[in-house]
Amino acid sequence: MTAFLDEVAAWAGEQVDVHGVVLLGSQARADSPADKASDVDLSLFVDVPDRYLRDDGWVRRFGEPLLSLREPTAVGGFEERRVLYRDGLEADFAVLPAAAAEAMPPEAHAVLARGFRVLYGDAIEIGEASLAEPAPPTQEQFDQLANDFWYHLLWAAKKLWRGELLVAKQACDCFLTWRLVELARWRAHGTDTWHGLRFFERWAGDDLVEALGSTFADYDANDIGRALRATGELFAKLEDDVAGRFGLAVSVDRKEVLRRLDELLV
Repeated sequence: MTAFLDEVAAWAGEQVDVHGVVLLGSQARADSPADKASDVDLSLFVDVPDRYLRDDGWVRRFGEPLLSLREPTAVGGFEERRVLYRDGLEADFAVLPAAAAEAMPPEAHAVLARGFRVLYGDAIEIGEASLAEPAPPTQEQFDQLANDFWYHLLWAAKKLWRGELLVAKQACDCFLTWRLVELARWRAHGTDTWHGLRFFERWAGDDLVEALGSTFADYDANDIGRALRATGELFAKLEDDVAGRFGLAVSVDRKEVLRRLDELLV
């Protein structure tokens, strides 16, 4: 690992348009540090990001790639090149405009606050970052999430009724699950909930982790219907928990929504 990081820093120093390289993620943090399954997360601050995103020839400087692709970064709204080398090393090179070092989005600051190390920088200064306590949900946010969930629960059931099993299953297993997680994050307010689905089993609560299994479906019409019903019931429980904790009102007529759901699942 040390040799790889030294090689990246040396390469960066040879490039006139690379102004900084920052190591972050599990290789740079003390809490939940790297293990044998961890990759290497690097941020490159460059003049023209597309040059390094479009062409992957430069990653061969550090080894022979087995797989190489570009995709959006987990946070921040940037792009990265992910590389799995034949020797087993996996590296994610987030390629950012140099100006981004001075104007990082809040979600990127949250990642930096967990730990980072500047490997190379000729004009890059990363300021101190700290984990900000998220604000409790407002009634408007609570209503928006609830209406989004219950609307798409019925939408998925309509797709199932029509015979579009894959669409209904995707909505159940993915879209609606994300809404559950967002609600769970509010319920866990005051606990470090990381980002996305990271370490969900650590912070969500044993009751939710245990109940979540029933919300996923087999590729079967009857089981998708069962999972949709279980997802609605679990969301309702979390909804009540969050409303009670923050003094919010449950504004959706869940009884009517569930009645319509049952009609579609017959």
